[in-house]
Amino acid sequence: MTTFLISLDELERVKRVNRLASAVDLAAYTGVSRNTWNKALKTRKPTPQILDALAFMGARPEKVLIALSEDDLQAA
Repeated sequence: MTTFLISLDELERVKRVNRLASAVDLAAYTGVSRNTWNKALKTRKPTPQILDALAFMGARPEKVLIALSEDDLQAA
């Protein structure tokens, strides 16, 4: 089974582009709560709210998600 996770590389890129350093900055800029950002950063699970916020910040659609197989998840 394949699982989709948020690409931390793309998240960090859009944070740099928008000069955002923390979850507090992300929350202030996007209107998505700090707790939601912290959960997304910890679990990397995409939610509609986080995906919309990434699009708002200029994330590249083809780079937002990465696919991991079950074997990849067990190795991590």
